[in-house]
Amino acid sequence: MKLSLIFAGLTALSAAGLAGCAPTAEADSADLGTSEAALGEAGTLTFGADFGVSVSGTLQKGKTVRVAYDANRLTACRGDQNGHPGWTLTGYYKIGNGDVHSFEAGGLSPSGGSSPPVIALDASGDLQIWFQNNSAWGCNAYDSAFGHNYHFAVAPAANDPGWVGNVRAVISRQTCNGPCESDLHPLTGELLYDTWARQRAAYRGITFEVWKEGVTDHDNPSQWKQLDVQVHSRVGSVGTFASRYVSFERRLGNNARYLADLTALDPINGFSAISNVADCPTFPLTAPVANGGQYVEANLELYFTVNGVEVRPEGGGTFHVRYQNYLSAYALCVH
Repeated sequence: MKLSLIFAGLTALSAAGLAGCAPTAEADSADLGTSEAALGEAGTLTFGADFGVSVSGTLQKGKTVRVAYDANRLTACRGDQNGHPGWTLTGYYKIGNGDVHSFEAGGLSPSGGSSPPVIALDASGDLQIWFQNNSAWGCNAYDSAFGHNYHFAVAPAANDPGWVGNVRAVISRQTCNGPCESDLHPLTGELLYDTWARQRAAYRGITFEVWKEGVTDHDNPSQWKQLDVQVHSRVGSVGTFASRYVSFERRLGNNARYLADLTALDPINGFSAISNVADCPTFPLTAPVANGGQYVEANLELYFTVNGVEVRPEGGGTFHVRYQNYLSAYALCVH
């Protein structure tokens, strides 16, 4: 099925009077008849010479899409140099709030033709695309729907959860056939895992909820096969993240709640004093004066994934847990 979207907007801002900017008859059009199936791509975004834009195939996270741009849409900056085009068409795109990327859309190819105009749809959401034509003589022209850019909806991958959220922390002695709801608090900022939590708390964890239609909305013995839920953590701010599975805690309405056990992630859980420096942890340890010099601390960064979809704090980054233990056990390791 082919959906045609006709855009009336074309912005062409050219630097008038620059030598070599005269239009040529060269079309340098993309091959619009290439088979998408043969290319192994999900579909094609076609930008025709009549200023129409059409979508064939399905734009979905995890797939790729080819951009077929007819160079006759944007002819303000043309001219040859040493027998080759002295101009280049560059496409730009971003998905949602992600980074801006570029691809070759026509004219002189900086890669020598080895970099096809194919976009990897690595996220779902709003795909924005716009184009720039520039020449060796300083001429520039834009095809950007009058500065609004061209927009396309990228659907979530078939395996993505429908929703993940309500990330909360619990450190409490109370139990209510699981964590008590009154002890669950939104996880904002840094979470402190102190010696009271280490010795007295019955629950020390982070919970979050997942909804996926047909998976979490009923008692589902196959849920563990259909949802791959993991926590990824590291001590400090450098190095690789270690991964482990997160346990299903209970079903709440149509959502599944998961509980990451912070005790299992505790990097300084020793009680006996370390007597040999060689046995000290390799990650950073501190003994801040602010806590009376009685405790040693290690900072843990973590985030979660559900079927590969990342769960991070609002605005990005990682969740932070500050672990404390008695300094006496790690005195040799703090400098």
